[in-house]
Amino acid sequence: MQKFLLNLACSSEFADWLTQQHLSLAFTTYQTNRLLFLGSSLEGRLKVHERLLDKPMGLFGNTERLYLSTRYQIWEFQNILSEEETYNEADCLFVPRSAYFTGDLNVHDLVINDTQELKFVNTDFSCISRVSQDYSFVPCWKPPFISKLVAEDRCHLNGLAMVQGQPAYVTACSATDTAAGWRNCRHDGGIVIDVAQNEIIARGLSMPHSPRYYQGKLWLLNSGTGEFGYIEGEQFVPFTFCPGFVRGLAFWGNFAFVGLSKLRSQNFTGLTLEERLREQGEAPRCGLMVIDLATGKPLHWLYFETVIEELFDVVVLPGVRQPKALGLQGDEIQRLVTFPNSGGIIITKPTAQRPSLGATPPIAGLPSESIEVKETRAKSNISNNEVKYQRVYHLNSTNILDYDELTFPRLQKRFKKQPPQGEVTGLSASVAGAMVGFAIAERLNLQQGEIISLFVLPEYRNQGIGTRLVAYLEKELAQQGCTELIISYHTSLLTKAALEPLLQKLNWSTPTITLVLGKTSTEKIALAPWLQKYPLPPTFEVFPWLEESSTSNGDHPLEPLNSLGLRYGGEVIGRVLTHRVASDTIRYTTLEMAEPFQRKGRGVSLLAEAISRQVNSDVPYLTGAVSPGYPGLWQFVGRHLTPYLIGLGEVRQTNKLLAQISQK
Repeated sequence: MQKFLLNLACSSEFADWLTQQHLSLAFTTYQTNRLLFLGSSLEGRLKVHERLLDKPMGLFGNTERLYLSTRYQIWEFQNILSEEETYNEADCLFVPRSAYFTGDLNVHDLVINDTQELKFVNTDFSCISRVSQDYSFVPCWKPPFISKLVAEDRCHLNGLAMVQGQPAYVTACSATDTAAGWRNCRHDGGIVIDVAQNEIIARGLSMPHSPRYYQGKLWLLNSGTGEFGYIEGEQFVPFTFCPGFVRGLAFWGNFAFVGLSKLRSQNFTGLTLEERLREQGEAPRCGLMVIDLATGKPLHWLYFETVIEELFDVVVLPGVRQPKALGLQGDEIQRLVTFPNSGGIIITKPTAQRPSLGATPPIAGLPSESIEVKETRAKSNISNNEVKYQRVYHLNSTNILDYDELTFPRLQKRFKKQPPQGEVTGLSASVAGAMVGFAIAERLNLQQGEIISLFVLPEYRNQGIGTRLVAYLEKELAQQGCTELIISYHTSLLTKAALEPLLQKLNWSTPTITLVLGKTSTEKIALAPWLQKYPLPPTFEVFPWLEESSTSNGDHPLEPLNSLGLRYGGEVIGRVLTHRVASDTIRYTTLEMAEPFQRKGRGVSLLAEAISRQVNSDVPYLTGAVSPGYPGLWQFVGRHLTPYLIGLGEVRQTNKLLAQISQK
C-alpha cells in the first residue's frame, strides 16, 4: 500500500477527550483515496489508521458495520472482534465482507433504512437509489424538477437525512434540470427538499451538504459559507462558522462532528466562505471540528497540515478506542479467517506464491495507475471502434487546467486573462482509457458558442479523430439550445493543413479575416518614407499618455516611451497606446482619433510620431494588429506598412449554424 506521512495538529486535550468519551472516528478523503480511523492509544495519544481505496466518499454505519461508497462499488465492512477481543491493539477490526458493483454513479451519502435496505444518493443520475443484485441501481425517488434519469449530475443531489428509519430530506446545489446546471448556482442556488412531500422547503443556500435530523432539528452544512446550522421554517439558521468548506457531519451525545476541506484553488468561485476568510486573514483548513450543541462553540479541532486537503464524510464510533480495517491487498486479507465456533480469529500459514503466467490483474476497489497509450498502438492499429468519444462534465476555469497539455491554443494562458463567460463543454476522445484528443467550447450567450480549443496527440492525427470531436461537439451544443458555433484562429501551417480542411468537410462557412498581425524591426521600418511625410502642425500638442485607467493590457505594462495623446485647441482628440510585451518588443495596441481629424490623416501622423520615438530608442521590434472594421487604417497598412514587415499573419473566423443539427 502506498503510504504518506501525515502531519497534523489538534487542540491540546483532544486525545484525552476522545479517551474520556470512549469513542473514535472514521472518515473518508477521496482526494487521497483513503479511509481513515482516528482513535487513541492506551497511553492517551492520538492513533491514526489508514486504508487505501478507490475514491472513497459516502460513509455510514456504527461499531458493527460500515458501508462505504467508492468509484464504482459500495462496500460493506463488518467488525469481526468480540467485545473483549483485540487484534494488534485494535478493539474494532472492520473486514470487507461484500461489495455491490454499481458503476461510476458519483455516489454521495448512503444509509440503511428501517428494513435494512441500503439506499444512496445517486448524484450523477439525480435520484435516491437502492442497491440491487440485478441492476447497477434501482431508482426510488427523484426531485420533482428532474425530468429524466440521465448521467448528467443536473442538480448535484448530494445529502440525505433520515427520520424514523426512512429518507426524509435531501440537499442539492440547485433546482436545475440541465447537464451540470448546478455549477452556475454555487453562490445561492442550494435547496433542501422534503422527500415525502416532494417539495422544496428551503432555498438560497450555498452548496449545502450532509443534512442530518438530530434532536428534533434538521441540521446541515452550508458549505459555500462555511456554516454549520439548521433549518427553521424555510430559512437556514447559522449556528457555527468553520474555517473551511464544510462537508461530512455526524452527531453523538450533545456534540456535532464537522468535516472541513480546503478550497480547490485560491480563486475558487467567489464563495462567501472565501470572502469571509480573507476578511479575517485566515486560510481555509482541512480537518475535523467538534462543536458543543449547547453553545455552538468549537470544543476541539484537528487539522491536517500536509497531504490531505479535502474530507468527505465522517462517522462516530462510540465505545471504540482504536479501530482498524483490513485492506484489499497484502498478507492479512489472505490469511485472516473466521468461522462459527472458531473461538476467534484464525491466522492461516503463509503459502508460496506461484509465478503468474500473465499480467497481474488489477485489484477491485483499489485505484488503478494511469494507462500510458503507446505509439505502437496508434496510427494503423487504431480503428474507429477503439476510439471512445464522451463528454467531460463539470469543467471550469480551474479544473480545466488539469487538461492543459491536451489543449490548443493553451487555455491556461487564455483563462488567466479572460475567464470563461459561460458554461464550458468538453468532448474527449480516448483509447484504452487514456485521452488522445480533446475539443472544448464555451457558451458566449444562449444562442452562440465558440470552440476555444481542439487538440489531438500527434501520433493519432490524420485518422479523423479531430473531425469526429468537432462533429460531436456541434451535436452536444445543438442539444443544449445553441444555434450558432464560431471558431477564431491564427493562421499557421498547421491550421491550413489540418483545421481548415476539417471545417470545410463539416460544412462550416468560408473563413473571413478579422485581424492582420504584423511584426517588424526599427531598422526595417525606419526606411519607410511616410514616417517623415506627415508632420503635425504646431497647433497640435503631443503629450505622454499616462492615464491610470490605461496603464496595463493583460499582464503587460503601458509603454511610457511612445504611448502618446494628441490635443488640439486644449481638447484631447486622439491617442496611441503601446505595451511592452517583451524586453525587446513593443506592441501597438490602440490607435484612436476623433472623426473630423481622421480624414486629415492625423491618426497616421500620431502613429508616425510613436514609431519614430521607438526608432530612436534601443527597443528593436514592434508588433501590431489591425481589423477590417477600420477601413482607413486597413488600407494604410496594406499600402504603406506591409512592405516593411518581417512577419505577417491573420486571425480568421468561421461559423456554422446548428439549427439543422438540433432538429435531427
